[in-house]
Amino acid sequence: MSIIELRFLILAQLGIDIVLILVFIMVIRRLRSFNQSKSFVKTIKTFQSFVSDADKIADQFNEQLTEKHQVIKRLNEQLDKRIGSLNILLNRADIMLSSEGEDVPGHNNRDNASNNHQTEIIRMAKEGCKLEEISGRLSIPKGEVKLVLDLKKTFSQSDKK
Repeated sequence: MSIIELRFLILAQLGIDIVLILVFIMVIRRLRSFNQSKSFVKTIKTFQSFVSDADKIADQFNEQLTEKHQVIKRLNEQLDKRIGSLNILLNRADIMLSSEGEDVPGHNNRDNASNNHQTEIIRMAKEGCKLEEISGRLSIPKGEVKLVLDLKKTFSQSDKK
C-alpha cells in the first residue's frame, strides 16, 4: 500500500468525521425545536445509536489504517535487508570474478577467506549436501552458496567448450 493510498484513507476518515459533526449539529438544531415529547426521546435514542455505530466504524477504520501502516513498515524493513544482502553478494561476486581474471591489490586476505568458503561450498555440494545445509554449516547466506555453485557450474561449462 503506497503513501498516496494511506493519505486517501486518512482524508476519507477526516471526511467521515466532518460529516458526523455536521449531522450532529443538524440534529441539535432540530432537537431545539422539538418539545419534551415522545418524538424527542425517540430522536435522542436514534441519534445515540447512530453515534455509537459511527464510533464503531471509525474505530474499525482506524485499526485497519494502523494494520496497513505496520504491514508497510515490515515490508520496507524486509526490502532493506534484502537490498543489503544483495549488495554483499554483489561485492563478493565482484571479488570472485576479479580474482579469476587478475590479482587485485589489498584483497589477498579476503580472497583467501573467499576461496576457502568457495572450496568448502563446492566440496560439500559434491558430497550431496543441500543448499540450506551448506548455508547453515558455514554460517553464510543461502544466496552466496547459490551464487558460488552457479558460478562454478558456469565456469565448468565454459571450460568444457
